[in-house]
Amino acid sequence: MAKIYRTGLLLAVIMTAALSLTSCVVDDEDPFITGNWRMVAPLGDFYNEFSFRRNGTGYYYVEDYYGQDTFDIIWYTSGNQLTVEFPDQMDQMYFTWQSNGDVLYLYPWEGGDTWIYNRF
Repeated sequence: MAKIYRTGLLLAVIMTAALSLTSCVVDDEDPFITGNWRMVAPLGDFYNEFSFRRNGTGYYYVEDYYGQDTFDIIWYTSGNQLTVEFPDQMDQMYFTWQSNGDVLYLYPWEGGDTWIYNRF
């Protein structure tokens, strides 16, 4: 009887530890930024789209005076700060961002116009 009690107690401790460890995982994913975004302003010298996948990857599509191209990206947020990395180009873009779910506002750290996107 004591062996059954110890086995049951040990199983309960293991299950509690497993549940506790999974609940401590930090998830930087933000549901307001994941998805596909099409630039609506400013529409001047360039146009772009972002696709932010839930796993922190995605793509950046751009049309400008060089032509058009699509780049793989790695992205992450920390509060209202967004970092977009271009692993193949060894480059990064930094933004302050906000969204209401349907409209995404990106404020480039280097200044300039606010980039405004609609979900598509």
